[in-house]
Amino acid sequence: MDFIKGFEDTKGMPDLRLPEFALVGRSNVGKSSALNALSGRRKKVAVSSKTPGRTRLINLYKVEKTCCIADLPGYGFAKVSQDMQQAWRRSIQQYLTKRDDLKLAVLLVDAQRDPQELDAQLLDFLEECGVPVTVVATKIDKLNKNDVQPSLLRLRESLALPDDQPLPFSATTGIGKKELWQRIQAECGEAAS
Repeated sequence: MDFIKGFEDTKGMPDLRLPEFALVGRSNVGKSSALNALSGRRKKVAVSSKTPGRTRLINLYKVEKTCCIADLPGYGFAKVSQDMQQAWRRSIQQYLTKRDDLKLAVLLVDAQRDPQELDAQLLDFLEECGVPVTVVATKIDKLNKNDVQPSLLRLRESLALPDDQPLPFSATTGIGKKELWQRIQAECGEAAS
């Protein structure tokens, strides 16, 4: 997995003619950590931080000759100005509606938190745009073992998800990494793993 570049919007993004998937979700939900876990490298390919709002551009990565990954800025409670949050919202919407190679949006939600209205709104928006979505419950390793299934059920019911979602995932332990790559591969039609 190689970092290509960070982009403010889609205008300067290259057309690599590869299937692309996007990591989307609230600020601090673990998008960059998930990207690092998916890379399989010891050295991080994306900067992750406890500070919400660290990812400020659409960061594009190429996975050999199989696919591309877009790590999008988070939405929600990032400690940045309202103007910057509005700019992020515009660039995310533009990316999700104008990027021809986009085959899948991977919406990350925090398994430790109650379902969020912004996540439900993004799911509705993606459905309107015809973008396939896989919902992934991050930070699953931080839950007590007895709380995992109730958390997944609460997210599934509140967000009206199919029975096989959300996919449990941990960037720390690797739970769900193989299953997520399989879903990406199925949607992108390429051997992305």
